[in-house]
Amino acid sequence: MTHIYKSLLIFGLLCGILGNANIANGKRIHDKNYKYKITIPKTALQIKDTSGGQEGSLFYDTSKDIVLIISARESAFTSVKEYIDCSNTELETKLKQSFGDSTLNMISCNRSEFYPEQTAVVHFSVGDLQNGFNTYVIYFIHNRNEDLQISFTYNKETEQRSVAYIDGVMHSLKLL
Repeated sequence: MTHIYKSLLIFGLLCGILGNANIANGKRIHDKNYKYKITIPKTALQIKDTSGGQEGSLFYDTSKDIVLIISARESAFTSVKEYIDCSNTELETKLKQSFGDSTLNMISCNRSEFYPEQTAVVHFSVGDLQNGFNTYVIYFIHNRNEDLQISFTYNKETEQRSVAYIDGVMHSLKLL
């Protein structure tokens, strides 16, 4: 029995190391103004927003079919709970209004395992967007009077793979 557990442990470690290799060798983003560092996979290509409507940095990972948006601003709040309160029963309704999508369905809203006192993570689905994207995971982070938002968009049918990708990116986040 002990041999089986050791083999499983070694296999699990190898999967973890190999699975995060894409992140470990990825693109490092360091923003001194908003006080964070994060690493994204090399396969995530930065897209220039020519419409002027998108604030922040937009990335598209064609190999995993995930869109990533990182935006930050000076905060008018003292904590993340002031603008994303997961205990608010009207949060889903407010998101529907904000997104202009009556089909929006809240999957979950919780404190994140990454900086739980400073971060709320909202997971929801919407009607199909361009390229079949229909699921969002958004991390709202309040750090030193700054608001950082890290948004991932993907197709629900790739949920397991997408969540592993998101976890890999979020494990690299360092608040300064």
